[in-house]
Amino acid sequence: MRIDRLAARAATTVSIPATVPQGAFTVNPSFPGVSFELSTFSLYAQTSPTDASANQYSINLISEVAKRTGGRPLIRVGGDTGDSVAWDATQTAPIVPAPGTTATGTLTIGPQFWPLTQLLSPANVLWMPQISYLDTKYTDANEAAQSIMSGIGTANLGAIEIGNEPNLYSGGDPTAATAQDFADRFQAIAANITEAAAIPRCVSFAGPDIGSEVTAAWSMQDIFESSTFDATGNIGYATDHWYRCVGGPCTIPDLMSHANMVADTAKHIAPVAAFFSTYKDPQGRAVPYYLDEINIQTGGTANQTVAFSFGTALYGTDFMLYLMSLGVSAVNWEQVYSSLQNVWQPSTSATMAGQTKNIYYALITAAEFIGTSGSTKVVEVAPGGGNDGTTFSSYVAYDNDAPARVALVNLNYWDTSLGTSRPNPVVAVEGIPSSVSSVTVKYLTNPGGAAQDADDTTFGGSQWTFASLGAEVENVQSTTVVVPVSGGVAQVPIPYSAVAIVYL
Repeated sequence: MRIDRLAARAATTVSIPATVPQGAFTVNPSFPGVSFELSTFSLYAQTSPTDASANQYSINLISEVAKRTGGRPLIRVGGDTGDSVAWDATQTAPIVPAPGTTATGTLTIGPQFWPLTQLLSPANVLWMPQISYLDTKYTDANEAAQSIMSGIGTANLGAIEIGNEPNLYSGGDPTAATAQDFADRFQAIAANITEAAAIPRCVSFAGPDIGSEVTAAWSMQDIFESSTFDATGNIGYATDHWYRCVGGPCTIPDLMSHANMVADTAKHIAPVAAFFSTYKDPQGRAVPYYLDEINIQTGGTANQTVAFSFGTALYGTDFMLYLMSLGVSAVNWEQVYSSLQNVWQPSTSATMAGQTKNIYYALITAAEFIGTSGSTKVVEVAPGGGNDGTTFSSYVAYDNDAPARVALVNLNYWDTSLGTSRPNPVVAVEGIPSSVSSVTVKYLTNPGGAAQDADDTTFGGSQWTFASLGAEVENVQSTTVVVPVSGGVAQVPIPYSAVAIVYL
């Protein structure tokens, strides 16, 4: 990436605040992650539907994200199928019918299901397994909890989740028509399984895991403010879901727009994050706000062009950096085997080749921006120079309260299909410490642009592919550059449809 033909002066400016702005949040090192739909989790843990050995590809992809933040991966296994699944204590297979096959029948798990997590133990995961809210037999929940404790173990449990999107239940038995209805049954299940499985106090619960992207009878604030849900102080995470592009068309430029993303986030996530920034449980402890199921719906799920596009990596990076600035504790991108809604396809199926999707590169980029200090704070910085921020965003990461990295996110749409040259504007990054004479810049980019699949996507010139079993392949492209600093300013090129991480 050439920098010798840059204009002398950039139109857009980004000024780094010398000190951390008041109210900035410390980022959880476990922030970037994935979740697995229970029905197909075994296919991410195993090498293939016919090979029950550990899936090294999944292990490596999870580990590559985690090593960039120093945190333990926080991964949920559940979803709709985690709530509707049946339990059979006599079943010898982990799950039936076996996913990835033509077998049919009622989805059922047994005592060998939760030990599947051990296949991914080299990735040092903190698991968040789900107990069904809908199963009215308490003995099933008790036996499932016993299997969780023996199959996963206390040291590897982030929390135990009960139920999935209960605010969307239509009523009946069991009910969740009101926040108090759900709180009563949730805590009854929690009390029963705590006793039956001898769950220690150090293992908390997670909920309400609501479907917030559509209108529902009650909200996150309702259940924490107006019910006894958290009366015992056993809630370790306030869990929530969010899907972009619900209820309408969503083109790649629509998805990429920073202004659209901020407006979408303002519908629910921003006010809930603000609520939990001050909320304390009865013991005076904060409860982290955790989006344990996010992805892209409508355009992303039904339209392969959108779901596979590099635009999802650009949106995903911008979305996650923005959520860090709001104080969201962690995010999990939902995964379903052989669907358009996954981050990687862990083995080749009849309908989808094994592959790393573009959204994985957003996770890598977000993890790099967080870094390994354990004390990173992230703030959004409004661009100057007449840039209104509609298709551009910028963020600063502080390590130990000193500026360490700047993210420049150019969300202007460009793709080779336009038949034009790719614009390559320059951003003046101002306020760089006087001791810094040059900065290293790594790019998240695809030479074909925003509509392309991940075959040519790189971050810092590297790829993480199915062929490499998820190990980093370096020097695929020359997309890391060194930019000189003069008078505390670096003139950083940032092409359309690309992200630059500037290391100070």
